Amino acid sequence: MPRKTRPLTARLSDLRGNTNVSLSHGFRVAALFVLPALFAGSAAASVDRPDASDLLEYAQDMQSSRFDSVAYQTLARQISTLPYAQQQRRVFDWVDAQERYEVTVRKGPYGVPHIQANDYGALGYGEAYAAAEDHLCNIALEIVKARGESSRYLGPGVKQSNIALDAVVRGLNLRGQARVALDAQDREVRSWLAGYTAGFNRYLREHAGARNSSWCSGADWLREASPLDLMTRMVIAAQTLPRMSAAIAGVKAPNADPETASLTDQSMQLAALDAAALEGMGSNGWALGSEYTENGRGMLLANPHYPWYGESRFWEKHLTIPGKVNIYGAQLLGSPGVAIGFNSALGWTHTVSASQRLVLYRLTLDPNNPLRYRYGDQWLDLEPRSIEIPVAGENGSINTHTHTIYTSIHGPLLTMPGMAWDEKYAYAARDANVGNHSLLAQWKAMGEASSLDDFIEAHRQYNAMPWVNTIATSEDGRALYLDNSTVGNLSKDAEAQWRDSLKEDPLAAQLYAGRRMLLLDGSDPENSWIDDPSVPIAGTVPFENRPKIERKDYVFNSNDSYWLSSPREPLAGYSVLYGPTESARSLRTRMNIRMLENQYGDAGDDGRFNIHEIQRALFGNRGLSAELLLPELIDSCRSAGADLADACAVLEAYDGSLNLDSPGAPLFREWITRYDRLDTVNAGKLFDEDFDVERPAMTPSGLGETEFAVQSLRDAMAVLETAGLPLDATLRDSQFAWRAGKAIPVHGGNGFEGVANLQMSGNPSASPISGIKAEKVADSRYLTKDGYAVVHGSSFIYTLGFDDEGPVAEALLSYSQSGNPNSRHFRDQTSLYAEKKWRQVAFQEDDVAQSVRSIRILRSSDTR
Repeated sequence: MPRKTRPLTARLSDLRGNTNVSLSHGFRVAALFVLPALFAGSAAASVDRPDASDLLEYAQDMQSSRFDSVAYQTLARQISTLPYAQQQRRVFDWVDAQERYEVTVRKGPYGVPHIQANDYGALGYGEAYAAAEDHLCNIALEIVKARGESSRYLGPGVKQSNIALDAVVRGLNLRGQARVALDAQDREVRSWLAGYTAGFNRYLREHAGARNSSWCSGADWLREASPLDLMTRMVIAAQTLPRMSAAIAGVKAPNADPETASLTDQSMQLAALDAAALEGMGSNGWALGSEYTENGRGMLLANPHYPWYGESRFWEKHLTIPGKVNIYGAQLLGSPGVAIGFNSALGWTHTVSASQRLVLYRLTLDPNNPLRYRYGDQWLDLEPRSIEIPVAGENGSINTHTHTIYTSIHGPLLTMPGMAWDEKYAYAARDANVGNHSLLAQWKAMGEASSLDDFIEAHRQYNAMPWVNTIATSEDGRALYLDNSTVGNLSKDAEAQWRDSLKEDPLAAQLYAGRRMLLLDGSDPENSWIDDPSVPIAGTVPFENRPKIERKDYVFNSNDSYWLSSPREPLAGYSVLYGPTESARSLRTRMNIRMLENQYGDAGDDGRFNIHEIQRALFGNRGLSAELLLPELIDSCRSAGADLADACAVLEAYDGSLNLDSPGAPLFREWITRYDRLDTVNAGKLFDEDFDVERPAMTPSGLGETEFAVQSLRDAMAVLETAGLPLDATLRDSQFAWRAGKAIPVHGGNGFEGVANLQMSGNPSASPISGIKAEKVADSRYLTKDGYAVVHGSSFIYTLGFDDEGPVAEALLSYSQSGNPNSRHFRDQTSLYAEKKWRQVAFQEDDVAQSVRSIRILRSSDTR
């Protein structure tokens, strides 16, 4: 229901204070019932029907303790009779007139800004303005999504995907959650967000209409932001449920009108499973300690694998507040601070964790009423929530789509193939990151850390890393691995019941085997999460019970569970939600272990790395699949018939790498991608020898079913012929980064090939900056008529060491700094990546000064 509002002047007595008291204690009172409380009451009314109270809220959020209620009341009286749009402009201008931001932005040769200010507010002002220069469109698009307005401005979307997303943003009250989160921030974080908002809004005003020269020029969804918009974007980024919007919005009650259609289809619901697993995002991260580096100091490889298109891209920056913080690295678009980076004392990276942040629950329904479910000895009512969603129609019209989602004590209901709501069961999901409000605060504390102990304490204090591992190293030669991702705190009895269910419940077994997702009995209170008073997020695992390794040689992660993050110190015994142990690892994990163990000699005879040897190892692009299988595949090929003779010759000459000029790489790729992903970790079709827990980096191995292998090779030959590629084609002939229609050949491989330097192919056609409309070739998994079009993979890559003067780093941002096709920094680093040329990072002040290409001092007073 729309909320009732009073005139702005009447609401001044309700002004919030600036106490910033943590809200987590209140959540601990009844952790089981936290979800309905957070989901209750929608903020959609104020988005669709903004009024004077929203302007008050904006002014308070932007000024916090500086807010002058008397002056604002005077303004409110003056503008009270104006139309809302004019009131908004006057309030925004009133806030701007009181800003006192000043920040220096110096840019280097590849457009990377060195941003220096005296406080966090001014720092955010400079960050946002510079980020908007490069990515106004993507940041503005994220704000549209955070406001639940995708359908209003972009239409219903493919298969109503925009309506589904809006339904979840509104129905789960994500803006309401963000309101709680924003109010809980300390003074510096609130100032940071306000400054970031002001900087973004200034750029937008200065480049309104068609003047931003990028792909979204003139779009009606380019709108000024608020701190609440930014916080909502962080809430969405932290949680898993919004990624599963198709599964949540697709729920249809069994007693619904037969003519009521489900909002989403099964293909979208399956895609929601991929999204829950963060498909398309992964990473390699290495931290080397004193015993594994040439100079005895710490060393790091950061190699996140993230999308090349869209809003989940990294943007590189150097942030300095003299005497307080000096940090270099990258952050996702539209967020302040640095997520992956380094300061004078230490450096870190993240990898997507194999943990399960989401737990599924099967609800047993009342036979007489499918809107009631059993919990212990009680029957509880499912809560329906009806949402109105504005949807752009033809000729500029706005239609209203009404949709209903349902929530339980375990979380919202969802539907997926084999998990539909019927007369007997419904299915719900609980997200461990509902209530995670400290993501930015934790990254801030990490960046300010002056030692690895301080860095660890930042994790212990906030426990806010939502779905990533952290791999870190320090100047004094310590190497750290943490899976500090946030998971539910299940009892040992609950875990035991779940393990028993794998033998008796085919759905539970299928979900875990295929997706590593847990399905629990929602009627048993034993399966609810345990609340621990030491954690800031109710019902989650305490820091001391999360996987942690510290070594003097090395730790690493490549998106498998914590078990072998030090192969020399395997870990086990943590919550099942942190992933399996003593089980087969991915081909990429196995390749990373081999490289780190110096099997290929990258570290030289001394077995100790320097940063250039790390770079050589990563960009060696060796494929473990070819190393394990190529000899036997060639033997099978030679025995199969004369029609394969040319292919056999190409495979014999193939060096097994995913470098640009390795003949045979596309042929081998088309062969191995005929297999299923699960085949790469199991004996059977692809491998003959099964996994051996005593030799985890070596097994499985050996070619499996010969007949299938030979037929797959014939199929691979046919694909290349259809594509017009010779059998000895290279990646230079076939694999491209498409930058505004320009094809740049790039190296790297996919998960089937077992290469560390991941570059996954797909269809970039949905992105307006790709410049192509890819069309698949025959039944190839990845090949299109425009080649293998890279869509995600190695992105912000950096290597870090330390010498007597401090940190020494070299980096690449594979898809380049700008998302504006008209910018000179739209493809410059892509060309560097293609040529394997790393660039030195300017961190010390003398190096920054020598590298500067432009200087701009931004003052908020300049706009007055």
